[in-house]
Amino acid sequence: MKPTRVLVVDDSELARALVVRALSQAGYEVLQAADGAEAAVMAFRTLPQVVLTDLEMPTMDGNQLLRLLKSDPSTASIPVIILTSHNEAPSRFWGLATGADAYITKDASPQELVAEVHKLAQRSPTVTQPPGALPQGPLDVLARVAKTLDQALMKATLTSSLLAQGIGSSDWLTACRRVVRLLREVVDGEVFAVGVAEAHTVSMYVAAERQLSLATFDAVNKQVLDHLPLTPGAEVELTYDGEHNPERLLQGTGDLRFFPLPLREAEGVLAILPQDELTFRTVSEPLLSELTNPIALVLDNARLAQRLRELSSLDSLTRLLNHRAIFERLGEELARASRRGLEVSVILADLDHFKEINDTYGHLAGDAVLRAAAQLFRHLLRASDGLGRYGGEEFMVVLPETTLEAASHTAERLRQSLERQTVPLATGEKVSVTASFGVACASELVGPKNPDALVSLADMRLYQAKAAGRNCVKP
Repeated sequence: MKPTRVLVVDDSELARALVVRALSQAGYEVLQAADGAEAAVMAFRTLPQVVLTDLEMPTMDGNQLLRLLKSDPSTASIPVIILTSHNEAPSRFWGLATGADAYITKDASPQELVAEVHKLAQRSPTVTQPPGALPQGPLDVLARVAKTLDQALMKATLTSSLLAQGIGSSDWLTACRRVVRLLREVVDGEVFAVGVAEAHTVSMYVAAERQLSLATFDAVNKQVLDHLPLTPGAEVELTYDGEHNPERLLQGTGDLRFFPLPLREAEGVLAILPQDELTFRTVSEPLLSELTNPIALVLDNARLAQRLRELSSLDSLTRLLNHRAIFERLGEELARASRRGLEVSVILADLDHFKEINDTYGHLAGDAVLRAAAQLFRHLLRASDGLGRYGGEEFMVVLPETTLEAASHTAERLRQSLERQTVPLATGEKVSVTASFGVACASELVGPKNPDALVSLADMRLYQAKAAGRNCVKP
């Protein structure tokens, strides 16, 4: 069995001789180098099981040697021990942060040094030289150093750009768009997708260089969702940015590449469809592996900042605007309508016999009914409409630029859709629910057109609907 090969690097002949003697007596095959450049050539050619290096040396110092060895696939797994007279905390931190497996000062005993070499040699895998030109001398090594530093600078620049984008992102969707816009500059991809799964919602963002066929679009969404843990009944919020030119249609998804995003209290994934498989595998994948942490940090910070804002404006159960926020929205729409001479209408909806649902099936069933009603209303309303949980089982809808007649038609559509829907419960049962609706328009008000007056009118009509037998719209 061949003895373990150890490379000792130090510009001091005396220091080198002391280490070589201790390791030789312990049965190791010892190679020597007087500086980092000579050591790099020797390491690439002989592939030792362990490298011990001083820090301060001519031509190439120990930190530069360490970064070069750890960045090259052929030597990255070789354990490196920094053996130095420096015991300052910054030196120790930087050495270990840049990849050293151990940091030992030169006043350590020979027994301690040999024990550390033995421990690391036991863990050192057998490495083989990959195909390719071996460095011929120090100039070749310095060229590799320059390439390594250039790659590190590119990664640092991209990371800095990502973090700068994140600082300016006020919400998750904005952060996604900015991250993907930057990724498009360095990754040749046809489709970029980001998915985040939380307790009750899944947020997805998809961007494409070409128009996606319906089948391709569905396949991308399904594959991304398959890589996320979905809670039963979770609502999927999807945003798509892409081409709409049928002459540039993309058919088929090929093989999407997935990169997990380490998020807090959520599961995230970045998915990319490469334009060229070989280029993506050799160039883009290593780069993206380095960028997933800063990407996750940007998205996480934007997501949590958005959540903090939502906590002050959203109802936690239904994810609709809460009482204060929907009332403020009504005030904003009334002010805008007054300036531009427009109509504003409001709908108050109250779920019928909601207490009986709670008493019969339990409060969890009541929560499920509220969420289902909120989701149904959200899907039936326009993006410009305001929807909020006004209180308990009561909802408010703010309808900008809408007459009383049009608002009543909207309320009737909500009523009929809710009446037709059944809500599945955790017990396997299904429950039906109806609601009563009161509708009012700002143009009906006499005197100041303020939110209190308009809500009072809608509330009065809601009571009329209840008195008329429920499950109806007034007026």
